[in-house]
Order: sequence, then structure tokens, then C-alpha cells
Amino acid sequence: MNMKRALSTVAAAALCMGAFTGCMGDSAAPSAGQSAEQSNLGTAGSASTAAIPIKIANFFADNHPANIALNEVFKPMIEEKTGGRYVVEVYGNNTLGAEKEFMEAVKLGTVEMALGGSILSEQFPKLKVVEFPWVFDDLQGAYNVLNDPEVSAEIFEGFDKVGLVGRGFFVNGVRAISNSKRPINSLEDCQGLKMRMPEVQHMVDGGKALGFSVVTMSMSEIFTALQQGVIDGQENAPTTLLTSGWYEVQEHLALVNHQISFNWMCISSKFYDSLSAGDQAILDAACAAYCDAELALYMEAEAQDIKTLEDKGVKVTYPDREPFKAAGESVITDYCEKFPEFDAILNTIHEKEAELA
Repeated sequence: MNMKRALSTVAAAALCMGAFTGCMGDSAAPSAGQSAEQSNLGTAGSASTAAIPIKIANFFADNHPANIALNEVFKPMIEEKTGGRYVVEVYGNNTLGAEKEFMEAVKLGTVEMALGGSILSEQFPKLKVVEFPWVFDDLQGAYNVLNDPEVSAEIFEGFDKVGLVGRGFFVNGVRAISNSKRPINSLEDCQGLKMRMPEVQHMVDGGKALGFSVVTMSMSEIFTALQQGVIDGQENAPTTLLTSGWYEVQEHLALVNHQISFNWMCISSKFYDSLSAGDQAILDAACAAYCDAELALYMEAEAQDIKTLEDKGVKVTYPDREPFKAAGESVITDYCEKFPEFDAILNTIHEKEAELA
């Protein structure tokens, strides 16, 4: 099944689910302090009522599965079920700032939603599992575990205290390592390469454990830094390497698959709490449908994207993963000792993996 057919199938299911929750929204009573018009996402507005924007900020390229699914599943689902009273505005490519900036805007309520990464993981250590090396081996299994209600509730615990609501995990990618210097087939090949890592300490530690000379910066700076030789490489999913255009200055790609990386749907508490229970159900359903659609798109695209990168001249290697994993697992041990919350969520995840196996 090609990407369009996969997305069409998920989109159809999403709209069916939305129809059910839309009925909930139509019958919901307004929250205290709200008019019926203000509170109900399920009620169509009059022609004279301007559509209310729901801004969604993220750092992905427009042609990444994360933004394709926003535009082709989440946006039409919300707009159809609101009768056009709400309009979803997608701001990819760091248009509203890097992750730190747009997440602050969501906390303040000046931006309604975002696709969150791991920028908050120092404050909420349980969030580290979504972008921690060597936690997961299987993409579909990882997705099922993270979106289990018990697991997701534990990870999102306390987010309301900083003005955020978490709703569902979607795949960023199975991370690989690209660089402009040499092919990577062993740990020895990593030694001394200047590797960009996000400004997240556990990811920095993971890179150092593999022997890289780590340089931290936001995604918006990567292309220029690669072009100018400030860094030799970066580690993201092959799809991100392709859609961001970094392959133009990267000759080598190693499919180490050190990290099955997830992002999450982030909603401003101010926005979410302004909605009735029925309205929240519509938004929750759209988030769940989005995550399903994005996963289908990613899985469909990954193999083709690796082939496209090869066609564009990128040399792909498949190193033995086990020595890399053995070196990287020391970081997990260190963080379990440092953060009891991280150890606790890992235990929950492993128990859930066994339950769902």
C-alpha cells in the first residue's frame, strides 16, 4: 500500500471517530464563564463569525510525515467537526521559533498547540524515554506502549502545573547517524567526529558514550553548521535528513538505529481548559487520529527515503548494532541512578511491553 493509500485509510477512520466525538461536542453544556458559541467546538458558526485559529508550532519540514499528517488528517478533522468555526494553522520549519521558544508560547497560551520533543525532559525526567537511546527495539511495539493510557498518563503527570496538556505520542523517527567525513561501521569510526546533538543532556551523554565530540544547537542551525564545517554530522531519522536537505552536505549515513524517537501532541492548558468536555473529546480524538496517521506515513516513507538518499549519492552503511548498544546502555544505568522517576517509567514500560507481547 503506497503512502497516499495508507493516509487515506487512516484519514477515513479518523473522520469516523470524529463523527462520534462530534456528537458528544454538540450535546455538551458550556463551561462556567463561557457562552455556548465560545465553548462548543462541535457547533457550526454563522457566516458572519470569523474562524478562530488553532496555531500548531513545530520544527519539522513541511514535507515531513509529521506536518503532512497535520495538514491532511488533523486539520480537516477539526475543521469539519467544528463546522468551520475553528481553523487549524500549521507553522512548521521553526516559523514560530525553535522548540524552546514555541513551547514557552504554548505555556503562555499565545500559541494553542505544538509538536513537543524532549526540551522539557530536564524538568520532567519521565519524558526522557521518548528520545532516550536503546530503550526500544521495535517501532510498532514502542508506539503501542507509549500510547497505552496508563503509560502516557504517567509520562504526562505534572504537565498541567506548567500550563501544558499532553495528548498522544507520534514517531519522529528511528534515528541514524550522518556525517561528511567517513563511513561508520564500528565504534572506532565515531571517535572525534563533531556531532550535533540537541540541547538535551541525556542525548549529549549518549553521543559522548559512542565517542563523538558533541556540539549542541537547535535544528534550525544544522544546515548552515554542516555547510560551514562547524559540525561533521548529525543524528536524526533518514526522513529528516532527506526532508531537511542536509543530505546535500552529508555523504555518509549509518543506520545504527540507536534511538526510536517520539514526539508528543502538546496543547496549551489555557486553550484546553476553555473547552467543554465534549469539545475536549473532539480534540483528543483528532490527536489520536493524527498519531495513527503519522505513524502509517512514517513507516511507509522510511524505506523509500533511504533509497532516495542513496540515489542522491549518500553512502549507507549497516553497522552491527550490538557494540553501540553495549556502549550506550551505560547512560541508561547512570540516569536510572540519577532520576528515580526515569527508572520508574522504564519499569512501567518494560512491564507493559511484556503485557502487550
